[in-house]
Amino acid sequence: MSDGSVSTMEMLPNELILNICRHFTARELYRAFYGLNRRFSSIADNISDLHLTITNNESHEPVWLAFSRVIKLKIENAKQIDLYRFSNIRSLTWIRPSAVQLQKLCSFTYFAYLEQLRVYDIYDMPSAAHFHQFVFSNGFPRVRILSLSHINISSPWVISLCLRAINAQNVSDPHLYKRILISCPNLTRLDFHMLRCIEIPMPVSFQHVNLKRLHCTGTLSSRSLENILAIVPGLMQFNINGSIREQPLVYFERLGNTLNVFLPHLNRFDCNFLFTGQYADLIKTRSFLEKFHPCFKHRMKFTKLSYGRIRIHTKSII
Repeated sequence: MSDGSVSTMEMLPNELILNICRHFTARELYRAFYGLNRRFSSIADNISDLHLTITNNESHEPVWLAFSRVIKLKIENAKQIDLYRFSNIRSLTWIRPSAVQLQKLCSFTYFAYLEQLRVYDIYDMPSAAHFHQFVFSNGFPRVRILSLSHINISSPWVISLCLRAINAQNVSDPHLYKRILISCPNLTRLDFHMLRCIEIPMPVSFQHVNLKRLHCTGTLSSRSLENILAIVPGLMQFNINGSIREQPLVYFERLGNTLNVFLPHLNRFDCNFLFTGQYADLIKTRSFLEKFHPCFKHRMKFTKLSYGRIRIHTKSII
């Protein structure tokens, strides 16, 4: 029963307030609590592991006081930013950096503790080529997770032993797949998203033995799939999303043969394809299709869509 008293946040112990404040971004924290009184200002000044998003339209007052305690930073369309203030960044996402900003980013001085890096929408080609060369030549020796779009391979890469997971978006160069695998021998996961239908060439005398998970998005021929999978014999999980331009029965027969020949350790296969054709004819092929590989058995599902399209996908594994 209420005794008529009013409860306020100031009545809570510091430990509970700290737990609540850890769910705020740095900007939310300082705008909500800083300057209210000495106690709340002190709490704001003593919270570490902060997250922050910086855009060109937002003021940094008084959140700049927390810059050295930010570990996860997202920058979007920011024309001016002093990177020296962010000395403890572990995760950085940067959208549309300028050529000058990319040049500054290629400096280990700024981000000595960086472990996750995501950079999207680089439009200056010379700067992009230099930046991607830096990244894939062990420029960030602590970075293990990398996500990039429009990767430029015009400059030579050396090697990056630290990278474990890469998300490559808006891929248009058919040689990028091989370049990534050669430059990142310890890579265990690759997400490969293609802009358009591209034919992946067959690499000569090369295998990447550490890749365990591969996710491809785009329109890939059965020949390209064979070229992709032939060099990753240790693959355990394979997921593909896209469109089929070949007859599904022929496509899955070739895919099943590729999986049987090149991926002895595969234990999880998932797909989500779009195909334009006759639904009734496709249904008749299900029993044949599921025999091509153990991962297909009892998992293939056909869904009729509009305009003659059919979705061919795998059922979820419970």
